[in-house]
Amino acid sequence: MTTTQLDTTLRQLRLTGLGRSLPVRLQEAAANRLGHGEFLELILQDELNVRQQRQLEKRKRLAQFRTLKTLEDFDWRFNPQIPKKEIFDLAAGQFITAASDALFLGAPGLGKTHLAQAIGYEAIKQGRLVRYVSIFDLIGDFLQEEALHEKERALRQYLKPDLLIIDDMGLKRLPKHAGEYLLEVIMRRHETRSTLMTSNRPLEDWGKLLHDVPTATAILDRFLHHARVVTFQGKSYRLKDAAVGHATMKPDENE
Repeated sequence: MTTTQLDTTLRQLRLTGLGRSLPVRLQEAAANRLGHGEFLELILQDELNVRQQRQLEKRKRLAQFRTLKTLEDFDWRFNPQIPKKEIFDLAAGQFITAASDALFLGAPGLGKTHLAQAIGYEAIKQGRLVRYVSIFDLIGDFLQEEALHEKERALRQYLKPDLLIIDDMGLKRLPKHAGEYLLEVIMRRHETRSTLMTSNRPLEDWGKLLHDVPTATAILDRFLHHARVVTFQGKSYRLKDAAVGHATMKPDENE
């Protein structure tokens, strides 16, 4: 079989990863006198690696992270009060296997969004399906689909992920009926899929945020049933960055 014929066959079999590395592997096999079994193992592993990387990239796109955040990128020294062990326990993914939930509580700027997305990225690397969304976008999706009488379509996209990350609860009050939509998601995911939420407001304020105290109570009753609550304390990273930027600015020559 000619090289051209071999390339065509590999494309037909969708073995593009194997085809890409094959010339190098052939040279390696000849130089090291590899047996047929050793050679086959190498080229199949090349194909497997390429497919795994493609799946990882696909899951990252589906997650819709704001930006890719990792545990390694986080500055643990700035706020040593943040419970690192609890975060790494969550990143290990056992709470997702158990279909339990997690809640990050704390003031703005402490890294809740970063670490929520980092845990989501770890879940993706474990082969899980993840979706990240702000509470405002989630409610917006329901309002849009409700107008088109397609509420179930909006609901399906939030029921499918192994881990749903709902960010920014408490930044501002939500539209009317927001509590009903959020309750629907929490109820349908309860004990079947995992949800991680972040909030900068105490739980007793959720009724005001949702314009509906009974609905907020029902949400928290189910969500906190099997949830790990992680409290964030410390100084704002954003204020730190702003202070550094201000300190490094040169004084105006006209002053």
